[in-house]
Amino acid sequence: MKTQTGAARICEALEKANVRCVFGLPGTQTVELFEALRRSSVRTVVPSNELSAAFMAGGWARVTGEPGVLLTIPGPGFTWALTGVAEARLDSIPLLHISGAPASAPPDKRFRQQELAQAAIATPMVKAVIEPDDDSDLGVALLECLALARSGEPGPVLLQVSSTSLSRERTYAALQPVPLAAINPLALESVCARLRDARRPILMMGQGTNKFAESIRTLVDQVRAPLLTTPSARGVLPEDHPLNFGFDPFAASIRDVNELVKSSDLILVVGCKLAHSGTAGFQLELPVDRLVHVDASTDVVGANYRASLGVVADAGDLLRALVASAPARSSWTEDELEAWRVRFAVRTKGSRESRIAGTSAADARGFFEALRRAMPIDAILVLDSGSHQIVARRYYRVLTPRGLITPTNLQSMGFAIPTAIGAKLAEPKRAVVALLGDGGFAMTALELLTAVREKVSLVVIVFVDGAFGQIRMQQLANYGVSYGVALETPDLRLLAESIGARHEMVGDNDAESVVRCALGHSGVTVIEVRVGDTLAIRRTAAVARARDVTRRLTGPGVLRFAKQLIRGLRRR
Repeated sequence: MKTQTGAARICEALEKANVRCVFGLPGTQTVELFEALRRSSVRTVVPSNELSAAFMAGGWARVTGEPGVLLTIPGPGFTWALTGVAEARLDSIPLLHISGAPASAPPDKRFRQQELAQAAIATPMVKAVIEPDDDSDLGVALLECLALARSGEPGPVLLQVSSTSLSRERTYAALQPVPLAAINPLALESVCARLRDARRPILMMGQGTNKFAESIRTLVDQVRAPLLTTPSARGVLPEDHPLNFGFDPFAASIRDVNELVKSSDLILVVGCKLAHSGTAGFQLELPVDRLVHVDASTDVVGANYRASLGVVADAGDLLRALVASAPARSSWTEDELEAWRVRFAVRTKGSRESRIAGTSAADARGFFEALRRAMPIDAILVLDSGSHQIVARRYYRVLTPRGLITPTNLQSMGFAIPTAIGAKLAEPKRAVVALLGDGGFAMTALELLTAVREKVSLVVIVFVDGAFGQIRMQQLANYGVSYGVALETPDLRLLAESIGARHEMVGDNDAESVVRCALGHSGVTVIEVRVGDTLAIRRTAAVARARDVTRRLTGPGVLRFAKQLIRGLRRR
């Protein structure tokens, strides 16, 4: 038994749960908590705003699999963090958001300072809202929140604590760990039996399997069956492994994937919620009779695709059971597998890929092949939202678990830099590179001040085209002109030098050497890469402008008549 404040009790619980780092900004309502953090062994990182803090906590969680911890004051701190919390929710990232509770006194007055219905606002974006009263044990509440954040389908949990509960002293008993749910071994055996009976199985791994790369590799080598991964699980088996057939909707043809599935007699999907982004907008075809779906969440199994067998289980327990069951080698022949490899190796080059400096070809494929050569095998590449993400996912090969981190289901701009900082703090021995456009850079560039202050070694690659590039491309393709997307990009050299970072400019044929050199330096390096239009982009815009002019001159009736006439001529 010991007497301590609620704030000190929270820090004790964080230490007991082996939380090494928290992210957030102090305020009037959390002064007591930050004083307790100062006295604890937990590292506190204070970024420039709460949105960045949320992304940093998410970056920590994405590379460790353990909940990231976010601290905010109520009101403006709480609201500024919401996009990062929503990103974690949609991407199934475990997060604990500790927020000050809204003002409750005096209870008979309206229009109190910073008065928001925070629980109601947060409810659609979190797994649960926990609001302990002033007499509750905040340490017990915190451990329960951490367990909830990582259980089932991982996600954020909001813990609201009042300033009164943080400062109140109480006598507490020793903290006890929260027990984990038991696994039904019979359910695991039913999956093992289906794999043993299959002759042409396909394995599909999602984000929930990222911690179990060794078991996956052993299983794939035992069964000699094709492996597919969702974008969030890329690298769980190195993408140069002959049985890793990948599958990123921005790279592979969904038609080829569906043809491969048709030629199988079982597709075993593990740790994957089969959401829009992991199934090419639900174009992935998974026949009921062949689908076995295993996930840790009852809300996931069978949610989007009916399965002949659905099992709620931990991915690690299942994979270990599958390996131990010694499944037979599949009947896929080497000739068949090689033919499928050839089909999957053809990357779907987009017609509107930009010109990218740094290689002799000045194209996306050349740049990302050079980037791959420059980066260590276990490096982490963090992407933002935008056109750079599309081409990176198309051409960059991922050779290690959690080697590629992207915003997936919410696609927030401003994601890359703070997420990369969180990832580097979590895995300081791994090289971390953030890649983003100048639009995303404008949103979070000053977060590099946090990286410099925290002595984080980080490489930031900025594609500079002076626009919100992806939206501009869509406008050009539809109308031949762009509007509302132009940017004024600052002098990146002066900006980098002003915050204590290095700056490098990629020239005509030196992307690999510039990145390799930057990774050899400590501290922050900003690498500037010029991006521009190709002839294909200009041609697309010209065609769209001509189409738009024709539409306006002729009117919709004439266009409909012309289309009908053309269709009639084709039928003759």
